Amino acid sequence: MYRISVTTIEKFRRFLVGASTRDNEAELLQAIKGIFLGNDLTDVGEGYHKIMEGEAEVTDGGLIAHIGRGDVKKSIFFTAEQARPALDFREAHPNMIHEIPVKKIYETKIGPVLISSRVDGQEGIETQDKKCKFRPPNFQEYIDSYQWRYYLDMLGTRIFFYDLFEVKGFDALTGTMPYYLPGVSFHAHERLQCVRYQQMGADCLALLNDFLDYIDLRGLWQFLKKTEEMPLPNRLSAV
Repeated sequence: MYRISVTTIEKFRRFLVGASTRDNEAELLQAIKGIFLGNDLTDVGEGYHKIMEGEAEVTDGGLIAHIGRGDVKKSIFFTAEQARPALDFREAHPNMIHEIPVKKIYETKIGPVLISSRVDGQEGIETQDKKCKFRPPNFQEYIDSYQWRYYLDMLGTRIFFYDLFEVKGFDALTGTMPYYLPGVSFHAHERLQCVRYQQMGADCLALLNDFLDYIDLRGLWQFLKKTEEMPLPNRLSAV
């Protein structure tokens, strides 16, 4: 049985609709082949997540977030002012559970396929995802996303929130570690709520089948991961 991440399926959808100049086939193929290693933007976003999840190290004048993928480890320093929106979020959601693995088997045109992901946050019956954006966020972009649709479908929950943080003044990580972010500021935007709808599960399955058609057309089956895992239903509540 093939195992596919929600992130990869969403990258495929963004490629189909031409959501941005970065949503091209080259980046989609990197995601499918598992060779995307991140960049300075994703590193800053990951570090900011660490503050909201209570995993940053408090130090003089701010916090240091330690991040890493494989053998590549990085440390980023956030001043108290830069960290404030993240700390405000954490204080407003003290009971949120972070980084929850979720899985669901979908019966597709080729048979069962396991879809997996990791939910940023769960607060009661509300599912949540944090986003750092390096330009003014476009709410419609998130409404159109299938990330929240898959999460609600996989968990059996009804309400999803995007918490958007705009990063201003960032260009690149420079100097030596810990990396500092001079002239950079972080701004929290209003929470964006997305709600389950009747045909949502069917829409998720349809996009997955489109993705499998693309894999077949491009001859990419060898790059999909396989698993023998048969997870139990990963539902938090009855809908």
